[in-house]
Amino acid sequence: MSPKNIIVFGAHPDDIEIGMGGTIRKLSSAGNTVYSCVTSIPDSHERRKSEAREAATILGVKDVFFLNFELADLGFNRKTINAIDTIINTLKPHSVFTHWVEDSHQDHANTTRCVIAATRKNDFNVIMYEQTIPGGITPAAFRAQYFIDITPHIDAKIESIRAHKSQMEKNGDWWLEGIRGRAMYRGYQIRSKFAEAFEIIKMKENIDLF
Repeated sequence: MSPKNIIVFGAHPDDIEIGMGGTIRKLSSAGNTVYSCVTSIPDSHERRKSEAREAATILGVKDVFFLNFELADLGFNRKTINAIDTIINTLKPHSVFTHWVEDSHQDHANTTRCVIAATRKNDFNVIMYEQTIPGGITPAAFRAQYFIDITPHIDAKIESIRAHKSQMEKNGDWWLEGIRGRAMYRGYQIRSKFAEAFEIIKMKENIDLF
């Protein structure tokens, strides 16, 4: 397998680790070059950037890009789409991962709507991870279509989330129990200990990444 460029988009600094931290570690451990792109930072900008970089190091991410949109400006609009398009054109990815488009948080959903618009003419895989915990109730149903066994990487996933100390202070260990519990539930569905689940927007080719 030849190494691939992978981009993972998240609206906020901790979203990526919650949604697919185990998969990122698995991707980087297999020799792929993983980049993360955070579209906005709600508060404590420098602290949260530092936390995001620490988490990225734990997972083997090569670089973190910050688009630095103010929350009022992060929407389904040309400015956001163009910024995402620039990242994609620069890195030329094999696969792009992003939020679930029906996520109850407007920043998450808008980030993915912009990713979908930016990738409408591109020829790579576009895949969504599950709604970020904690998340609100949504009338839509996540369709788990693609599962990745993250059993060897669950500790790295949890460690990367703990790197977001500002959010640990806010949410506590109960938050981590929910994240770990969902990974265990998804693992049970494929007869492994821990897994992460994804919904596919488009698939150009088999995801030969591991």
